[in-house]
Amino acid sequence: MRFGLCCSYEDVTGALDAGFDYVELAASRLREQTSELSGVPVEATNLFFPSGFQLFGPGADDAPAYGSKLFPIAASLGVRTMVIGSGAARRAAAEQKADLAQSEFCRIASELSKMASEYGIVVAPESLNATETDVGNRLSSLARELASLGTAYTADSYHVLAEWRSDHGTDWHPSSVDWAVELPTRPAHVHLASAERQAPQPGDASLAGFVQRLAELGYDGRVSLECSVKEAGMAQALRGAKSLFGC
Repeated sequence: MRFGLCCSYEDVTGALDAGFDYVELAASRLREQTSELSGVPVEATNLFFPSGFQLFGPGADDAPAYGSKLFPIAASLGVRTMVIGSGAARRAAAEQKADLAQSEFCRIASELSKMASEYGIVVAPESLNATETDVGNRLSSLARELASLGTAYTADSYHVLAEWRSDHGTDWHPSSVDWAVELPTRPAHVHLASAERQAPQPGDASLAGFVQRLAELGYDGRVSLECSVKEAGMAQALRGAKSLFGC
């Protein structure tokens, strides 16, 4: 299992000095930062679409055309997994039903996935929470629909917990059964953070079932911490994540 940190381009050195195996950076900035990233282990990316990009509605942008330019650049840097979050880009258009928008989002992701596979890259969309978008908020539904199209997914603990908290309140903790429903199959990638989007702690009851479910599924891939952490706390955050997974 490899542990990485979702960080800004300015925090790459600090993350690697803290002991992370790799960094996960914004895909939308790869083109402008290519020369500076030579030799940097950028094994994963997030923020797939740039600001202002729109997948739906009149004047929607061309996702395949964008991907055709992005994937060669990502591959040249050694990127292996590209997460599609991009809540603003995938928000349903006016008068468009969210469930139909989700199906269209999955179709687009599947097309991008096929393109990326030619470069040895896995495209893995993640669920988001309702404060960020109205498309793909329930991981179980998103993961199953993507699977039906032969497309991978990212399991993001924070977004799942945020949706559950909106349903059950902050004092409710999910069981391993809840997590088993939410993660129907083994993910291609993992984002890790607490319900407060802080660095995970070994005794976090909300994350225990998440880690257990990943173990049941035989997941031993990359785990990217996507949380609020300053450079001085990066090494401690890494130790907490490894302890949570028994590493």
